[in-house]
Amino acid sequence: MSIVLPNLNRTDVPAINMLNMVNTDIPILLLSRQDEFSLNEEVLSLGGKEFVVCDFIEEGWDKSYPNTLVVGENTDEFDFMQGEGWNKLHEFLAINQPKLYLKRELQSKDQTDKLVPVEYPNWQPDYPLQLKEQFDNRPISAFNYWGRSHEARLMLQSQIWKHAALNGYSVCDNIFQYNDFMHHERESKKLVSFHMPFYSRVEMPIIMAINAVSKLSISLWGCGKKCFRSTGESSNDSICVLPEDELAYSYPFIHNQNCIKFSTNNDITGLKNEWKVMETVDEALRNPRLYDIYLESKKIADWYRIDNYIKNYLTPLINA
Repeated sequence: MSIVLPNLNRTDVPAINMLNMVNTDIPILLLSRQDEFSLNEEVLSLGGKEFVVCDFIEEGWDKSYPNTLVVGENTDEFDFMQGEGWNKLHEFLAINQPKLYLKRELQSKDQTDKLVPVEYPNWQPDYPLQLKEQFDNRPISAFNYWGRSHEARLMLQSQIWKHAALNGYSVCDNIFQYNDFMHHERESKKLVSFHMPFYSRVEMPIIMAINAVSKLSISLWGCGKKCFRSTGESSNDSICVLPEDELAYSYPFIHNQNCIKFSTNNDITGLKNEWKVMETVDEALRNPRLYDIYLESKKIADWYRIDNYIKNYLTPLINA
């Protein structure tokens, strides 16, 4: 199997690592969001052959389009896909249609047998399932960690502090204070929210250990409406809290069954009509079925776990 990149100067490493695990002889054309580029001539060698497109293109944090972007069909409807490289890729795929088009930002209404969803999988270690008493005694009510790929994340950080003042939570917003926070703060209602920009990261096992002592784990939209935290991190031994969307998933997130969802009030930016994330968190914490939701969240985390996702979803889908 070969992975073909339309632009040799930019790669999507997590997607490449995932696709390299697929046992198939079929070439995969991997698409990701990028500015103008010169088309890699290897793409043209796929002409007349069977191949698959795997499209991880994000449409932007402040954009909403009526249709799913399918390169080769409606490329011209999307204002960020301009220039000679995109034009050539569009022309090639319009003539040489793939056998299967895997699409991350796929709207449910547009899904077909040939146009299907794909996500970043769960690479995190498995945690043992907790009994109800253990889960109920988790010390952190909700956990959030974020980079600035969507402005609603800034709004949430301020919302967390305001909500804490009005509702009696204690808050930790600095990972370097976390251990002392957990030692000294006696308030049973705790919120943890870390701003983690790309230039100041910590090892993922540290983040996942905090996630595993939190009842809820918040995952907002980023540069697109699907966040890798939802499928790959937040649901891993916690309950994912995420926005409602119209997207198709390999394994669906269902409100009040395996996750908690909140309305975006028809504002994709969260700047005009502020998302009521913390109100949703409070309501979820009072839900008598919260432990049952945690059990189902564990299942969806396992479905997206890398070995299972490759074996049970991607490989048979591509080879079929």
